[in-house]
Amino acid sequence: MKASIAVALSLALAPLPALAQDDVAAFYKGRTIQLRVGSAAGGGYDTIARTIARHMGRHIPGQPTITVQNVTGGGGLKLLNDLYTVAPKDGSVFGAGISGTPTGALLTPAVTKFDPRQFSWLGSAGTETFLVVITDRAPVQKLEDLFKRELVIGASASGSASVDFPVVANAVLGTKFKIVSGYPAANVVVKIAMPAGEVDGCSVYTLSGVRTQHAREFAEGKIRMLAQWGMKPDPQIPDVPLMPLGKTEADRQLFELLYARGNYGRPYMLPPGVPPARAAAMRQAFAAVFKDQAFLADVEKQRLEIAYISADEIAGLTARVMATPPAVVKRIQQLLPGGGTQ
Repeated sequence: MKASIAVALSLALAPLPALAQDDVAAFYKGRTIQLRVGSAAGGGYDTIARTIARHMGRHIPGQPTITVQNVTGGGGLKLLNDLYTVAPKDGSVFGAGISGTPTGALLTPAVTKFDPRQFSWLGSAGTETFLVVITDRAPVQKLEDLFKRELVIGASASGSASVDFPVVANAVLGTKFKIVSGYPAANVVVKIAMPAGEVDGCSVYTLSGVRTQHAREFAEGKIRMLAQWGMKPDPQIPDVPLMPLGKTEADRQLFELLYARGNYGRPYMLPPGVPPARAAAMRQAFAAVFKDQAFLADVEKQRLEIAYISADEIAGLTARVMATPPAVVKRIQQLLPGGGTQ
């Protein structure tokens, strides 16, 4: 694994030709560029994005200043829609997406306006383990009870994992999630809605979020991990059960597509149509951040969990997801709110 990461970094960091680099530097010199984050301020996605923004500018020719803007809505889909349709295509704006939103073009095409294959991918800041987290007061405290009693969970919007995962679980597995949607981000559910008693849990939260932002509440038992979402359990939490994958091979294929979004982790992208030299420079700068000692010290200080995933890996994942058999796509579209073409 370390060897493959090293190879990916070396390719991403290969220098631009001198003339192209000069042109890129001339464009970015003295400029302020914008990193738009598809989640609310204060959560894990936002914190990592702001940390990257503090350090990435040093690695872009011309060393521009990077500012951060939060673009919330649609469970992260608003950011990708905006990047694809209205954002400048000159390299002055790039995005920090939420894990599975690129799959929205396939799963919920009625609410998406983008083709993820057309983005200029920069890479990802690492994958995540997704969890159902609950309060110590929730009526469901064991996974098996979720098939007998209702669990009120907070979520964001159709097209996000926080809505799509429990919707499919209810339909295919027979779980009894009651979904309260409309929250801007998962951290709002866990930090505000759960302590206030608005909901009993959060439908999709990250393991790193529990560890870094709610370590004390977890240690005190106020926040608990009910189950893991995914095709295989995270070995770091062997005592947390994995959500079932259904009873048939068709069920398994459906969940494999649903959970593919987890492989995006924390994806970063440029809009389509950015001049190739600028896109290449931004990819190199993104990769360089993960070898930057000041950045790594910043990450360690905040106890963040990050890992570099190359642009080629994210582009390859996108190609595989978009090549999913039509029958599997149709089935999941019929289950999801906002799915299909209605």
